[in-house]
Amino acid sequence: MWFEDRSLSNMKVSSLIVEEWRDIWSAKSEFMFAAFAYLFATTNFLNLPRLILDNGGPAFLVAYGAALVLVVLPIVALEICLGQLTGRGPVQAFYNICPVFKGVGISQILFSLFVLATMTHFLARLIIFIYALFWTLTDDRPGLPWLHCKNFPEIQFGPCRESMSVISQNGTSAIVGTVQRLATFHEESAMSKFQNLLDHKSDSVVDVGNFNWHFLVAQCLIWILVFCAICFGVRWLGKVIVFSFIVPLALLLALCGRAMFASGAVEIFQEFFVDSLDWHKLKDYLVWKTAVEQAILASGVGFGALITVGSYNKRSNNLVKDSFVLVFTHALISVLQVATVVALVGHVSAKSGLSPDQLIDQGENQFYQLLVFLGFLPHAKILSGLFLFLCAFVLLNVFYLLALSILATLEDALGEKWSRCCPRFSLALFLCLFCASSSLFFATQAGAFGYELVSGFLNYVTVLAILAFELFAVGWVYCAHSLAMDLRTMLSSVFWWCVGYLLLSLSYCLCFVPIAISVLNVLGYSFAKYSPQLRSWEWSEWCGIAIALFPLLPIPFCALLAIFRACARGGPRSLCRRFCLAFRSPMRYELMKGSVSSGGVHHRVTSHHGLPRSSRFSAASSAPTGGYVLLPQAPLAQPESDDVVAPGSAKAGARSRHTNETASSTLRADSPGSN
Repeated sequence: MWFEDRSLSNMKVSSLIVEEWRDIWSAKSEFMFAAFAYLFATTNFLNLPRLILDNGGPAFLVAYGAALVLVVLPIVALEICLGQLTGRGPVQAFYNICPVFKGVGISQILFSLFVLATMTHFLARLIIFIYALFWTLTDDRPGLPWLHCKNFPEIQFGPCRESMSVISQNGTSAIVGTVQRLATFHEESAMSKFQNLLDHKSDSVVDVGNFNWHFLVAQCLIWILVFCAICFGVRWLGKVIVFSFIVPLALLLALCGRAMFASGAVEIFQEFFVDSLDWHKLKDYLVWKTAVEQAILASGVGFGALITVGSYNKRSNNLVKDSFVLVFTHALISVLQVATVVALVGHVSAKSGLSPDQLIDQGENQFYQLLVFLGFLPHAKILSGLFLFLCAFVLLNVFYLLALSILATLEDALGEKWSRCCPRFSLALFLCLFCASSSLFFATQAGAFGYELVSGFLNYVTVLAILAFELFAVGWVYCAHSLAMDLRTMLSSVFWWCVGYLLLSLSYCLCFVPIAISVLNVLGYSFAKYSPQLRSWEWSEWCGIAIALFPLLPIPFCALLAIFRACARGGPRSLCRRFCLAFRSPMRYELMKGSVSSGGVHHRVTSHHGLPRSSRFSAASSAPTGGYVLLPQAPLAQPESDDVVAPGSAKAGARSRHTNETASSTLRADSPGSN
């Protein structure tokens, strides 16, 4: 079938290069929508408003914008370039860049598995909220179970407070002169009672208890959806991702428009962005640290997903221009998210008399606060449904692309022949069953504590350390200049290549940025912020540290293994020379000038997948206009050798003629003039 066929008949030819057997996006728009969906995260929805309020208002926005341009934009371009250059997922891509750093790709896959297993719990909670919303509609009950105490006797037990009521800091009714806040997180609030009914929490993280069946069903539903999205490959996912990106974007625009027209929304922008302005905050290095860290987490760099998404591009795709469009779109979506939250805060502030500082929270708590804020507006059920579906679609998109990254890695590991014996459908089924099984603990009565532990410790150093090794491997070991030269073979525009060269050159110094942030995070670490039930187990802190460090173990292990294998090889080379060869990229490229255009078109030559591992010869050559060329395989790692056949030599021509005669399928080469 079309979604499973990866034979030569699926290969495409562009005017610049000959595409490999691996699947590519059916259209350029599918790649862009997939990248948009990945960068459209809920992180800025939940964190950015509070960070702006605490760090100088617009001053923090300046720092965040600088972080997007100087840090995120070069990394996005680097990761897409890495995938588009190698045509492989993270593991094989890093092996092709530098065998010693193959473990970086493995660490990205392990970290993605941890994130998928953990975030399944939060996404399942969203689905349960959506189910409860539909239950109130079908049962014709006024109000919402997480906002109101009336009409829900099966949920509310004992004393109950409306989540939208105002209480003092100590939990009593609000009086003048006391610190006030909404009752969202009070132990007697409707929100807390609804959450307790869902979790059925045990007394400790080691007291697993029974399964919460509503969580179990919701988590199974999540992985069924993920399987249906990725089982038919990237071409089918491209169709799914277009829908799953447009829907949450439309919901965000609807929520933003409704919030802007609420009473008090316009006035709050004066207080939020003008009165809180403090340019002196930019002198504080912690403000810059917070801005850069938030930009990195919100964009999702370091996970390897952008490498995988880029690996399905045509080699001639203008990834530099795409990177600018992606980062600009991310910034635009972030503006819409912040504007929506600020407008809602303004309306609630006008209704309750509370200041923005008393209303805005951070992290997952902000999600529950937003649900309460929507209760102050008319038609709260409809608006709550829009918000819940918005968050669910956004998280599902991230699940789809992280799962695709893992699936692509499995296919790369199996290779073309084994992939035919073990089709993508079976691999996707295995992956989803494995991820669903790994998330079962979070469906138990101790699942909430496990979610708190894993999500908390993974945020300190894990993804930042992976990102630092990624930037070091590409920028210093493979050399950013070499990657920029490879970029030249993929781009026909000299202007965009110059811009890309400038972006990739920044990777020389960017590797120190995540290292500095990690050090500051470790220095600011405190286990006291975790819940008492979690801290009651004496090994919980050590367990969290092990969880944070486990995804990093493949980096030193694979590095030592690659160095040992290189040094253990025989031959006339010295030990020092063999050690250096361990860091040498197994990719080999040649730039060939064709005569098909007046200016000369540069062709990138990839190594042939079918050649013996001892050969490094190019398996494709430039063809004259109207001629035939064999479609090559993706560049795979080959042992080091200095033997290269000259493009115009008789030996290369004989090999090309022999290959064309024996190939099972050939395609007619397109010339620039034929388009």
